[in-house]
Amino acid sequence: MIKQKTGVVLESLRLRIKDGIKTASTLGFKGIQIDATQRDITPENLSHTGRRELRRIIDLNRLELCALGGELGIGFINENEFDFLINRIKAIINLALDLQTNIITVQIGSIPTETDSTHWHAVNTALGEIGRHAENYGCRLAAKISFDNYSTLKDFLKSLYTEGIRLIYDPASLMINNLDPIKGIHELHKYIVHTNLWDTRQTEEGRNIEVSIGEGIIPAEEFITTLESTGYHGFYVINSKTMQQPVENIKKGKEFLDRF
Repeated sequence: MIKQKTGVVLESLRLRIKDGIKTASTLGFKGIQIDATQRDITPENLSHTGRRELRRIIDLNRLELCALGGELGIGFINENEFDFLINRIKAIINLALDLQTNIITVQIGSIPTETDSTHWHAVNTALGEIGRHAENYGCRLAAKISFDNYSTLKDFLKSLYTEGIRLIYDPASLMINNLDPIKGIHELHKYIVHTNLWDTRQTEEGRNIEVSIGEGIIPAEEFITTLESTGYHGFYVINSKTMQQPVENIKKGKEFLDRF
């Protein structure tokens, strides 16, 4: 069995916030991940009263807020945007603390490979700053990072000298980019603090379509067994974006995960 808990990205259910929380609880999930970059759940739109009320609703439904989504739609590419990104992510970290979660997902983008370039140093400095800020408050930024090979990514993470920047692990995305997700666990397990799970398969016409977990390409049983063997302590979070009948298909994916 999965030793850890299963969760769902609330937006995947495509319901209003309160209805989504209730549905996640009804489906038997133990945790939810909520996007803090749009709608009402943003640092500037969610008042202190609103934060307490959201926390109350989550508790009432016997759920844990396993992560706060802080992906802003842009990575650390344009140095002119770095100050905005740093300040925005810091605000989301403060919101996460009020909502009682210590995992915040962030989008980094492609990491620079030329370590002697000014851009590499600018990205490194910016990520080091927000990583240390997160670490000071007991938080971890679960980063989505684009990369070509595991050794390059591992070297970059080492260079940040902070435990505040860690990884969100997405096996389906790795496989689409021709990376072995099982090998990745062996290479990166010390950095993995969160997962987002979805699945895909190719149609006869050669198109990739999203399907329920267990009906596509990810080697779910091997993935879970391998990750568990490393001492992983985070959630397994279903993150569906395009499936039709999302509640039904997410339920099916959860039932598949519950077999292990």
